[in-house]
Amino acid sequence: MSPKKVALWFLIVSVALSAALGILAILTGNFGDFEMRIILTTLTISAASIGALAAGALLEGRGHKELPLLGIALSVVAALLIITGIWFEPHSEHYWKFTASTGVLAAATTHACLLSLAKLAPRFAWARLVTMTAVYTLAVLIVMTIYFEPTGDLGFRLIGTVSIIVAALTIMTPIFHRLSRDDFSSGGASETPARGLWATVTCPQCGANQPNSLTETTCDRCGCRFVIKIVAEGGHP
Repeated sequence: MSPKKVALWFLIVSVALSAALGILAILTGNFGDFEMRIILTTLTISAASIGALAAGALLEGRGHKELPLLGIALSVVAALLIITGIWFEPHSEHYWKFTASTGVLAAATTHACLLSLAKLAPRFAWARLVTMTAVYTLAVLIVMTIYFEPTGDLGFRLIGTVSIIVAALTIMTPIFHRLSRDDFSSGGASETPARGLWATVTCPQCGANQPNSLTETTCDRCGCRFVIKIVAEGGHP
């Protein structure tokens, strides 16, 4: 079973269990410490499953696997640390700081995986790098705030500023994705059906799908430049 299906089933079971326990607690009027821990555990599993699903969507593509695998691993580790803290209540401050930091990095990597799903034209390729940099810069700033309590408000101002940049770029990325479709459709792909060719080709370096063209093609994911050359056309039914 693929990681995406495993995460999906964990999400379904955890959400159903949380709903059932919540309804049971309301109807019986018995909502104690044990029930609270179970609900927090299922909610944690739900959050981790959502993160794994986001990373799994990128993992099923033909691009690089490192980022989605890292996202899945961080989501699982963060969930295990939180669940351990819920049931065993460790009093170590370092434990909770490490747990919070792992959760922040897991959220940042999941965010990066979702943004990586956007297919950007070369003129918008800068947005991917800038957005990734901003996302992880924000994560690092939050982790530094967790470990080193700021004495002034400079740290919080930086976090607020970078958060606005991340939010703006996150909103613009789907817009760039939509505008890139127009670039791809006008970049020679319209000529391929008349020649009986597929509308897309696969990048030989990273495996990402690109609009087919008999001229030079630049991969919007890895920057590889390649040319498709037909030596002899075969017959078509």
